[in-house]
Formats: sequence, C-alpha cells, structure tokens
Amino acid sequence: MNKGEEIQKEGTGSENLAFRYLYGFAILFVLLSHCDGGGVEMLSNWMHFGAFHLGIFVFGSGYFFREEKLLNPRLYLWNKVKRLLIPLWCWNLFYGLFLTLLHGFGFTFGEPLTLRGILLFPINSENLYVLNMGSWFIFPFFCVQILYGAGKLLLNLLGRPKVTDRILQALFVAAGFAGVYFAGHGYHEYALYPVFRILYFMPFYAFGMLYRDFLEKVLSKVPAALYFGTCLLISLMLNARFGKPVYVIPSSCDYPFGMWATYLAGAVGILFWLRVSTVLADFGKKCIPLLVLGRSTWDIMFHQFAGIMAVKAVFAVTGRIFGIFRDFDPAAFSGDIWYLYRPGGIKEFALLYVLGAIGISLGVKALLEKGRKQWEKAVKGRAFWWVQRRLEKKAGC
Repeated sequence: MNKGEEIQKEGTGSENLAFRYLYGFAILFVLLSHCDGGGVEMLSNWMHFGAFHLGIFVFGSGYFFREEKLLNPRLYLWNKVKRLLIPLWCWNLFYGLFLTLLHGFGFTFGEPLTLRGILLFPINSENLYVLNMGSWFIFPFFCVQILYGAGKLLLNLLGRPKVTDRILQALFVAAGFAGVYFAGHGYHEYALYPVFRILYFMPFYAFGMLYRDFLEKVLSKVPAALYFGTCLLISLMLNARFGKPVYVIPSSCDYPFGMWATYLAGAVGILFWLRVSTVLADFGKKCIPLLVLGRSTWDIMFHQFAGIMAVKAVFAVTGRIFGIFRDFDPAAFSGDIWYLYRPGGIKEFALLYVLGAIGISLGVKALLEKGRKQWEKAVKGRAFWWVQRRLEKKAGC
C-alpha cells in the first residue's frame, strides 16, 4: 500500500504521520514568518518559508483527494463548507467584535466593524479584522478544492477518468503560471485579488496528485544524502541567480521572482520538508510537539495574531507595573500589529511570540472542544430524558 492510501480518514483514527509532521512544519513556518523569523532560521536562508509554507496545505489536500469523495457532490460541498467557510465567517464576526472592543481602549489598527466587512473581508481582504488575518488563506484554499471537484465531475462526462485527471491537473498548473505572470504585470490590482490568490495555489493542488501518482515511489528510493543535497543545490542556484532566497506573498499577490522560480522554489521546499517528515515518521517514537502542531493547524491559522498580541500585552503590563522594558513602545503596541517588542533588541526574544501564538491557539481549541463535549452531553441527556418520558407514558407509568 502506498502512502497515498494511508490517508487520515475522519472518524477512523488512521493517520499519515509523515504528512501530519509536514503540516506541523508548515504551520510552524507560518508562525516564524509572522514573528520575524522567531529567532531561528531552520534553513530559511536557503529556502524561504514564504515560498512554500501555505502551498504545503494545498499540496497535501491534492495528495489525499480521492474521486470517491465526489460520489455525493452535495455532501462533499457541505463538508468543505462546514469545515472551512462556517468557522471562517464565525471567527471573522468574533474578531470584528473584539477589535471594536479594543478600539474603545485606544487601539487604532484594523477596520471598524461593518456588515460589509463581516460578509466580504474573508473573501477580498488580506487583513480581515487584523487579529484573524492569518485566516485569509481559507477562502482560496476552499475554492481550489471545489474548482477541482466541479471540473472533475464535468470532465468525467467525457469518460476515461484517468485521462480527465491529467487534463484537469494540466489546466490547474497552466492557470497558476498564468496567474503569477499576469499578477506580475499588475492585473490583480483591478479588484481581482481573490481570483489571483486562487490561481496561485492551483498548481500545488495538482502537484500533490502528481507526486502521489508518479513521484512518490521513485523519490522514496533516492538515498537521503543525494535527495537533500539536490534540494539544497537547487536552492543555492536560485539564491545565486536572484541574490536572495525566493519568496512570495500570496495574500497581496506579490510574486517578485517570476513564474518558474516561484513554483520551482515552492516544489523544492515542499519536497525537502516532506522527506524530513518521512524520516521522522520512520522513527519508532512519535514527535509529540510536531504532532500537536500538525493537528492544530486551523486553530493556529485563526488565532495566531491574538497570541502574538497577548505576548505584547504581557510586556506592556509587566513593564508598567515593575518599571522594566523601558524601550517598549506603547504607541506602536496600540497602532501596529506588526510591532514585535524584543527586550534589548535581541532577536531571539521573537521566539516568545511563536510560543504565545501556539499557546493561545491551543487554549482556544481546548476550550471549544470542552464546550462541544458539554453541549453534546447536555443535548444527549435531554434527548434521553425525552425518549424515557415517552416510553413511561406508553407504559402507563
């Protein structure tokens, strides 16, 4: 059985450890990117995290896609809406209300709460309500999956599913290259940011399928030293060509290195860290911290900036109470979400923001899980009581 068949299935408990670790790395790289590197490099001077960290999630979704999921198209669509869009809009409303509260205390970053913002920010804004801006990625991620599913259903009408798979994957790759090309020429400025974000991620979805079907078995036989060395050599050549690591900023449709370098750097980064994850998965002992991150990716995506703000708030409060952290800038704290205070300017203190983002996100996740269990318990209890009373009435009790 190849790894493509060992997918995690909802409700079954089976889990692909290599990809779970890969997701853990991906969300860690997202955090490091938002925390000015987090005081660590992890080869980011060779392979910039921004070239591939979000692409990993799309790549993984393509890898685990199976045509059987489309046997009931309505159920497939509903599952995606339930898992992605409903939380996206609910948290957008929550953080809009929370930001309004912060504005009352003198904070100035972010847009005021409006009906337009509640409805449209998850689609067309890269900042949303600031504290949840990490979730801008959810909507294009959703759209890529739905577009492939819809395209697959339409092309299957022509017959020969395997042929239609390759046609659709080729179209996805071509669409991504075209999107990066035209974005580089400024076409995304015409209120088309959502479209160009979707286009950018489409090749990663196709790449996941192509890797599963053609590359996985071949690359798994390549010795680790040769595999890693080749990835690093390609990265070095790209860095030499451009004078810096290749990166992208898909939220603002910024692809400064062109089509080929953009996707080559993305593919190399994914393949490198997937092999690292595979090596870790082959160890007898599980890497619990990485598993926790890999199982909490959406929670961290939604709440990371709230955690970063919480760390800054701790600096602000302790500095005011004890008269320390005198170089802390209250104006920047209340007006600039990207302000990261580091005592004495020591960059390694940025790691505290990474830990704070993880801690707050996991805390929110735990509270929601506990609330869900309490709710289910209460609902089941009432249902049991109602059924019991009906039976008693029938029995004449």
